[in-house]
Amino acid sequence: MKKLILLLFVCVTFNAYLQAAQLPVAMGPNVSGFSVLAGAGVTNTGYSTVNNGNLGVSPGSAVTGFPPGSVSGAIYTGAGSLAGTAQGELTTAI
Repeated sequence: MKKLILLLFVCVTFNAYLQAAQLPVAMGPNVSGFSVLAGAGVTNTGYSTVNNGNLGVSPGSAVTGFPPGSVSGAIYTGAGSLAGTAQGELTTAI
């Protein structure tokens, strides 16, 4: 029984250590402006609302269903757009 309690204590302590050791991921300045950032395409099938940001697709450019859906920011598509820059920053962060 003492070995089981010791093992449980070690597991809990190690888990707490691992969680404390995780650092936040630094995103580039352009990523935070997007609520949706996709690589190939975005399809909306109803009256969805993307709040608090832009919608971007890069390197693809397929965005369908807006309207009837709505975006509070702008829609950016393609590798040469702001979405392309944000995708590059996201890839670097990952």
